Amino acid sequence: MRGTIYKILVLAVFISFIPGLLGFQDSDTYNQEYDHYEKAEAEKDNSKKQVILLDFVKTYKQSALDPNIAYLYAQFYPGLRQRGQWQQLATTAENFLRYRPDDTSSIQAATQAYQQLGNPRKLVDFGSKLYADSPNATTAYFVAKAYQALNDQANFRKWGQRAAQYDPNNLPILVDLSSSYWGGNDLTKAVEYAKKALAAADKLQKPEGQTDQQWTAQLNQVRGYCHRALGEQAYVNKNMRAARTEFEAAAQHDITNDFAHYRLGFIYWGAGRTDQAHLSLPRLLC
Repeated sequence: MRGTIYKILVLAVFISFIPGLLGFQDSDTYNQEYDHYEKAEAEKDNSKKQVILLDFVKTYKQSALDPNIAYLYAQFYPGLRQRGQWQQLATTAENFLRYRPDDTSSIQAATQAYQQLGNPRKLVDFGSKLYADSPNATTAYFVAKAYQALNDQANFRKWGQRAAQYDPNNLPILVDLSSSYWGGNDLTKAVEYAKKALAAADKLQKPEGQTDQQWTAQLNQVRGYCHRALGEQAYVNKNMRAARTEFEAAAQHDITNDFAHYRLGFIYWGAGRTDQAHLSLPRLLC
């Protein structure tokens, strides 16, 4: 009698938030499902418990007890994360997702595991699912970087823009977007994100663990790159005055920016400023 009452209480808890639960309760196999769940809950050996839980999701395609089963299975993930066992985390998550492909905790575990393992194809697969369930800046960024690693520029731009919408001061993604559009000969978009990157660079604070000198050098390199993009748009549009200003800013921020020196050499030469042209062009011949 006590066991029967307990089963009724469990059902009452889940009625409020499980779609179609009343239909599941009428299942002819519900008692077997509940016994299976109790067996998993009582098992103390994690390896055996995992086998029992996977056997449950293999045996029953859908159950009113799925949230209970998913909760028990998710308890395997924290320890694997803490120990840095990323491949095992990925395998454990995928084993469950094979039978419950929409389980958020398992999708999240798989996404994190494949990000840590540097597997961009898998990260795209699981990260996209995780983002569809819970859109956020971090997941969008991971998926964007995964597409970038796969050299899929179209999808990188799509996901990079999503990441930038959530976090407009995400300097790495803004610079990468500018670079991607430059590589695609879309200078308008390249300049758009270069300007956003310049604005973000002025707002960011130095991360812990970096010296002022390191942080300044890093930001100056970014600024040099961004001014180079602005200069190139002006150069292509034959606005040499604006181009010179931007390329000079690029070279000032980053003296190693050879592209800026290259453009400046020809701009100076065309303006009859041969002495300055000679100062810029020899850098490219060294």
